[in-house]
Amino acid sequence: MIHLATALLSLAGFALLLMAMPRHQQDWLRRKLPPGTSRLLKLGGLALLAAGFALAGQGLGWGYGTVAWCGWLSAGAAITLTAQTNRERILARWRR
Repeated sequence: MIHLATALLSLAGFALLLMAMPRHQQDWLRRKLPPGTSRLLKLGGLALLAAGFALAGQGLGWGYGTVAWCGWLSAGAAITLTAQTNRERILARWRR
């Protein structure tokens, strides 16, 4: 269960960090968000990544938890990058 929670926190954290960038806001939302909202998205993304680290460390031990967290960070980044790369196909399905 710790692995699933860490994976979801990592994925959500990277998704928020992606949406904090004005270029990606334009890609996904077709508009740019106000600077205050972008700042909150950045802080939220970093908070989720930190929460995943704390959860993995507490649940799995700091040695193994750190390694597991790094692995889930890589997976979360890869999924976020894949979604960004294929955003047109994803948005086309949502708009149907």
